Amino acid sequence: MREKRDTRVFFALWPDDAVRGRLARIAGSVALQRPARRVPDHNLHLTLHFVGDVSFAERDCLREAAFAARGETFELVVDIAGFFARPRIGWLGCEEMPAALARLHESLGRALKSCDYRPEKRPYRPHVTFARKLAHLPAMPEFEPLAWPVEEFALIESRAAGNGVKYAVIETYPFA
Repeated sequence: MREKRDTRVFFALWPDDAVRGRLARIAGSVALQRPARRVPDHNLHLTLHFVGDVSFAERDCLREAAFAARGETFELVVDIAGFFARPRIGWLGCEEMPAALARLHESLGRALKSCDYRPEKRPYRPHVTFARKLAHLPAMPEFEPLAWPVEEFALIESRAAGNGVKYAVIETYPFA
């Protein structure tokens, strides 16, 4: 049996305020019907690797291992919306994944293996979740593609807050 879980973490592209504001405006233009709920603006992000519940020691291992990941500056163009039926989420994403994002995802996954992390086997589908508990994708208004300059990634901790969660940046990893 594994040791006690102290925290929940994931690695993500964490938008700056300008990008987050644009993502929030796009997401906010979508009319949602109950029981759907919008992801709070301050939680908008693009997950690279979801780790889940870990001990503080495991979190510290992941935190250090991520420094070995290699990335390069790139531009992520958010230009499509979609719906994943099984988790019932609405998302914003990119029609074409930048090669630099695919390389970063792969490099980070390799680096985290030293901490007994096992990346998912299914193909990586980068997206920003904007709504949960959807029955279907609501009508999406047309939106101008959003150019997101990516210069780093982050280790994020999920913390309980009121009737939801708030994400906190633990560490950032700038590209060399």
